[in-house]
Amino acid sequence: MSHTLFTCEPVHVQWCHGMPYNTTFFPNMLEHYDQDIAAVKMKPFMPLASLRCSPEVHLFLCQAFVPECTDHTRVLRPCKELCERVLSDCSRDMLTFGISWPSELQCDR
Repeated sequence: MSHTLFTCEPVHVQWCHGMPYNTTFFPNMLEHYDQDIAAVKMKPFMPLASLRCSPEVHLFLCQAFVPECTDHTRVLRPCKELCERVLSDCSRDMLTFGISWPSELQCDR
């Protein structure tokens, strides 16, 4: 499903159902242009959510890959503090599974 420019759209990525939001906007901060691409790119990180290496890892991944959209123009991205907590909590598991933190998800962005 391709996105409609500058409008919120319902979240279709299964992994992000149950988040505290149900609308999203593309392109996301990772420059993915639709939810299908975001879901494919998000898949390698899902072991972190399954392991629950951080209580906030699932929320962070959804906010980064399938960001919340409000007011039809505003996109909410994960905050720096959330990013830093998840990265710190999950760094050991990332090393174990050979998952590298992409530059697009660096916490200073």
